[in-house]
Amino acid sequence: MHLSFTNFAVMSLLKFNLRWEDDMNVLRDIVIVNTQTFMEFHESIKKHFAFPPKMEATIHVSDDYWRKGQAISSTVEKNIRGAEALSMMKTPIGAFLTDQHQKFVYVTNHKKKWELQIELINMRPDPMDLSGYPMCIREVGISPAQFGKNSVEKDAVVEIEEKYDLDEVDSSDANIEGGDEIPPMPTMD
Repeated sequence: MHLSFTNFAVMSLLKFNLRWEDDMNVLRDIVIVNTQTFMEFHESIKKHFAFPPKMEATIHVSDDYWRKGQAISSTVEKNIRGAEALSMMKTPIGAFLTDQHQKFVYVTNHKKKWELQIELINMRPDPMDLSGYPMCIREVGISPAQFGKNSVEKDAVVEIEEKYDLDEVDSSDANIEGGDEIPPMPTMD
């Protein structure tokens, strides 16, 4: 199936999978209407990855090998023919869908240069209710903006302990079968 802008005369819901390039286990699934702009998508990405609210970014149309092509920037205000980048405010997402698995690369204008790989994973025509989009329908992993913050890491450890029911073992209560205490670890002199 080959998608083109002409296929989007009717409203379509697009489901994108977004993954942090440095840790592919950090992901979000965002659903957006094809007529919404890249700026609306950018604002949703910032919100659901906990990026700074005023952070700027560029979304590049990508091929299957994540090579960056046409740029769509949050800092560009108007679309000008032949310009280096298009405006996120003026460009609908549906304008760049040429493949059923269309890919984009999201690059932040932040000192850490976070990069996300974005792939179209589902398209549904004629949604009944268009309100509330874009919307994040799945969040997995700690956002790169939160990574390294002690409270978030501690919360993640607590979540893992709760998930797997890991309890601390009190060494005074720990006995080896037969009633013997666990011998102390040898020291390295």
